[in-house]
Amino acid sequence: MITIFDTSLRPVAILEDYYADEISEQINGSYTFKFSILMNDDKSRYIAINNIVEAEGQYFNIIHHRRSRSDNGEILIAVNCEQVSYNLLYHVFEGGFIHTNTPWVLMNMALEGTGFMVGAVQHHQYVSIDLKEGINARGVLMEIAAQTGCELYFDKYTVSLLARRGQDRGVQFRLGKNLKGIVKDVNGQSGEVLTAYEIDVVELNTLPEFEGLEYFELGDTVDIIDEELGINEQQRIIEYSYSPKRRINSKVTIANYIEGIQDAIYRIQTTTVNKDKYYYGTRIGPENGFESIRWDNRARTIMNADEFRMQKGDGSGSFTDALFFDPRNDVYKFNGELQAASGTFTGDLSAAGGTFSGMLTAASGTFTGTVTAGTIDGSYIYGGQIYGTYIEGADILGSRIRTRAYNSRVELDVDGMEFYDDNNVRRVTLGTHPGANISGHTYYNNYGQSQGLIYAIDDSLHLIGSNELFLRGHGKISVQGVIDFSDATVIGL
Repeated sequence: MITIFDTSLRPVAILEDYYADEISEQINGSYTFKFSILMNDDKSRYIAINNIVEAEGQYFNIIHHRRSRSDNGEILIAVNCEQVSYNLLYHVFEGGFIHTNTPWVLMNMALEGTGFMVGAVQHHQYVSIDLKEGINARGVLMEIAAQTGCELYFDKYTVSLLARRGQDRGVQFRLGKNLKGIVKDVNGQSGEVLTAYEIDVVELNTLPEFEGLEYFELGDTVDIIDEELGINEQQRIIEYSYSPKRRINSKVTIANYIEGIQDAIYRIQTTTVNKDKYYYGTRIGPENGFESIRWDNRARTIMNADEFRMQKGDGSGSFTDALFFDPRNDVYKFNGELQAASGTFTGDLSAAGGTFSGMLTAASGTFTGTVTAGTIDGSYIYGGQIYGTYIEGADILGSRIRTRAYNSRVELDVDGMEFYDDNNVRRVTLGTHPGANISGHTYYNNYGQSQGLIYAIDDSLHLIGSNELFLRGHGKISVQGVIDFSDATVIGL
């Protein structure tokens, strides 16, 4: 007998003449009921979407029905139903479901406002559920079962979380006894060998002479014996299909695994990515490729085969590049302040704009472009080589500064300044000699030999030529002070 209820659970019809009825349930999977009736003006009108049917003490939603006319003119109605937990697919958490607590608390949170209640819960440790936007209440329950390794049990509007459904009742499915047909399925596509048996069985428990014997349920561990096929195994019933009206010839799926913790609808809703649809601020589309936008439009990241951009937003949907990579054209730019917290920059770094602040240490490679000292006290740039056209800063410190590596150049180090000609010969030095208490210039010829010097010592300035000293002026030469020729030979006067 099948009872039909309206959406308020008021009985509206009782069906007794029906056939092709079957209840099918999978562990942590689908739970369905189907049947067929001949069209009857009085009762068939209650075969309507969202009406509820009761069979075997369980409630099922009518989700699909199909009417067809046979050759003799009869109209057949085929009805497909889902256990009422199907309603949980329409209770959606738009902002996602991200919580950590015991399964009992999490299940109550998932079922709040749905009309369902939590039954037995046989797992008491904390679990973390992290499901992004658009997840439904049924999906949350499935994820809790997956995280805990437990199995869900739906009884009308009550949901329980059991450590394991079924038990070992010592039931055997044996050829010649209760096993009518068997299909062995071995699948290694996932990299793990999964074995399942689809078995047509005679439920001996329903026969008067076997009443109370050979009873089994979904989740039970049973023995499968077929000597002719060489099968003698013990595995679990993971799917059970039977006729409530005539529960004799049934079908079970027995396997060493449970296939998937989500049913087909949940899997499609949570794994399918639609073009240009946002998932937790992220979307994939033909224009930008991968795109992630902050909820307040203050930041955006774009990534595809041609470019990578991290952008700053103004909150209204307008964005400007903060970091831009164009590997195809070897262009890499940043706009803003680059601060080195720790570690080392290596390779070639070209300054596009903005300011380097913090400590920039070159382990290898070359800096090119403009490097401008920051305004933060204690800012440093450490490195081996810096190439560029312009360096601006308050102090430049180092052991040696050269205008070029070879030939005509000026060099500055702790001993003073030296000038070289195009032949890489030193021609002038300017420096100090603290030990002799002097400072001055030394001049060299094109062979690098000293030709004279000018230096200051104590309270006097000395002009000395290593060979000849020639003093000439095209105008008047004036000399002031006392002239002492006592140690000189004077000619021409």
